[in-house]
Amino acid sequence: MAEIKKDKILNKNRKDSVIICFSFIIIVFFVLSIFSLSGCSDKVDVKDIVKSKFSNEKAMNNAVKTVDDFFKFLKDKNFDKAYELISTKDKAKHDLEYFKKDLQNMTQIVEVEINWVEVKNNVASVGIDLVDTYDGEEKAYKDLVVSLIEEEDGSFKINFWD
Repeated sequence: MAEIKKDKILNKNRKDSVIICFSFIIIVFFVLSIFSLSGCSDKVDVKDIVKSKFSNEKAMNNAVKTVDDFFKFLKDKNFDKAYELISTKDKAKHDLEYFKKDLQNMTQIVEVEINWVEVKNNVASVGIDLVDTYDGEEKAYKDLVVSLIEEEDGSFKINFWD
């Protein structure tokens, strides 16, 4: 009986040893894999990652603010201020008087909801939902995309006539 217990203990110890050895081999394999993979990519500076993250957030916030202000000015029929948020390229195509004439018969904007923003390089896209009224009837437009371009001064302006 004592010999059976001794065999069970030895078998258990062997199983534990195999498990420990196998676990050790797996850990060594993962560590070596990490070291070998890290040599395949360029070294990345944490400072650059943080800087890029904050600059992208700043760009997104600037684009959203431009769209929000633009539609507030349109809602208030303040076309002079809204025109200031048009891209330089679009201003070269049409002057303020043309812009006012273009919007003269515009429906009344009731609400604009900004849903998302995406910035890639110097171009931003802002997804909105818009509610307006025309002849006393309210209409909702979902998933509209407002396109913006980053100007030389770093501000985002609306691509209006593209």
